[in-house]
Amino acid sequence: MCFVLDSNSFHCFFNPACSAYYDFEPLHNWLYKTTGTKIVYGGTTNLNEISRLEKYLPYLVELRKISKLIQIDTKLVDEETERIKAVINNKDCDDPHIIALLAVSGCLVFASQDKRADKYIKRKNLYPKNTPRRSIYRQRSHSNLLKADNIVTIQNEI
Repeated sequence: MCFVLDSNSFHCFFNPACSAYYDFEPLHNWLYKTTGTKIVYGGTTNLNEISRLEKYLPYLVELRKISKLIQIDTKLVDEETERIKAVINNKDCDDPHIIALLAVSGCLVFASQDKRADKYIKRKNLYPKNTPRRSIYRQRSHSNLLKADNIVTIQNEI
C-alpha cells in the first residue's frame, strides 16, 4: 500500500512513546514488512512541512535507502495544488497540497489524525476521472486498508 503520511502524524507513526502509536502500529508494520508499500511525499508545501520535522528526518533517510519513500514531482504537485484551491475556493481547506499529492501520485490512502481535511480528501471530483475514491487511515480499526488493492503503481515519481 502506498500512502501519504500527514506531517502532523509523523510522531504517531515513528514514535512508540506516542499515545496514538498503537493506532499507527499496523500501518508502520505494513510499511516495513510488505513488499511494494511506500510513503509518498512531494510538492513545495509538503516538503516544507517535512523539513521542519528534524527529529524524524533520519527515519526518512533510512526509508529512502530501503526504497520505502517515494518523492513525487514538485512542479506537478504545486500546479495541481493551485487547481484544487481554485475548485474548492474555501479557506476552510488548508490541505489542498495533500489532495494534489494524492491526485498526482495516484496514491489511494492518506494517513492522518487530522479530521479537518476529510470531506475534501474524499471528494471524488477533485481527482482524475475514473480513479478510485481515496481512503483515510486514522486508527487501528482502519487496518482493512492494509491490503494489496491499495498498492498502486506510483505516477510522477522523481
